Amino acid sequence: MKYLAICIPNYNRIDKLRRLLEETVTQILRDSLEDEVELCVSDDHSAEDPSDLIRELKEVYPQIFFRYARNEENRGMDYNFLKSVILAESEYCWIIGNDDLPTEYGIQKVVAQLKNCHSKPDLLVTPFDIYTDEEMVRGTIWPLGDTRGQALQFDTSDQEEYKKLLLSVQHNSGLFGFLSNTVFRREKWLEYQGRFQDKLNTIFIQMYMNIQTLGDGAVYFYAPEKVIKNYADDATNESVKRICKILFGLNGVVEYFFSGTVGERLKKVIVDAYISGSVWELPECDPDKERVRKIETDKNKLYKKYFISPDNRKHFFAGKEIVIFGAGDYGRKVFRELQDYNVTVAGIMDSDHAKRGQTFYGHIINLPEQMLGTCREKGWTIVVANHFHLPDMVDLLLKNEVEYIALIC
Repeated sequence: MKYLAICIPNYNRIDKLRRLLEETVTQILRDSLEDEVELCVSDDHSAEDPSDLIRELKEVYPQIFFRYARNEENRGMDYNFLKSVILAESEYCWIIGNDDLPTEYGIQKVVAQLKNCHSKPDLLVTPFDIYTDEEMVRGTIWPLGDTRGQALQFDTSDQEEYKKLLLSVQHNSGLFGFLSNTVFRREKWLEYQGRFQDKLNTIFIQMYMNIQTLGDGAVYFYAPEKVIKNYADDATNESVKRICKILFGLNGVVEYFFSGTVGERLKKVIVDAYISGSVWELPECDPDKERVRKIETDKNKLYKKYFISPDNRKHFFAGKEIVIFGAGDYGRKVFRELQDYNVTVAGIMDSDHAKRGQTFYGHIINLPEQMLGTCREKGWTIVVANHFHLPDMVDLLLKNEVEYIALIC
């Protein structure tokens, strides 16, 4: 039995599959990992059949152990994630999306981290960078926050340790929302495969499997070294329907496993990241709109109360004096849209002291404490233009007795 299976649930994108396989083969051979690592590809009946590619690589690299299966029909992402793991026969599995790549010594690092951890982990999680196709880094995701190179370990058989882990999560990838930054024991997935058959259309079957592992008691090891490069797929991930599917999937996971203060916090960290004007702009007749309304999070409650639908904005804003709260990308988007309405932009404010005094579309940026009194006295409408800090910003306005608040993005 091999030590690590690199499991690739494939669907189309054969050029990216070739790129991933060639990179993994190169690393395995360079670092003499042939006896440690196997490659498992499960194809979900792609229009671009990869069977010839797999056959070619097997012939060229006979020293690499390949496993390959192709579904007779398209079964969906979750089924194929699970299938790629069942196909393997290693102690650990590392599912890598076919559009991602290991970092330069990523495979070697994973094997070393698993073997060198003083308590053999059931789950290994790492931070990762997001890349453009031009190899530019767009940003870094720290699942448990930027720990400054510190490794962390949690034994979730201890309830206090488990709670400490959950309260440390800063991004859905800290609880397995991203496939490729997590390595896990294969035996747990085999044990649970029949338990979550009703979750095979959620696009987050890996979260159900791995969170169940935590709930039953496991060693969760957070390694600070990056082992995966995630390539942004804006065409897919930024469509409203895709955002809704992610939103509903993540909300379902949190509600299935968690409640109370921990559940509320995880909704704030994991679910609220996908609550925005894009999902609230869905037409009233769209079935997803009603599902969006039913999601219970603090941020969503604010959208229910303050969001101005596109059909009502011209009437709502006509003749109003507006202050934009947020001088970042969302603020620029709001400013440009407001130009289509009969409004007067009375000012710009931002809580970032570094922006104070800078110019924003001809307006001087002020701190909230400089403007809130005037906003309240003059009855100006404040349009909150921020995504991640929106609940805190609205809370600041309410504490300062601001009466008129609006959201449009």
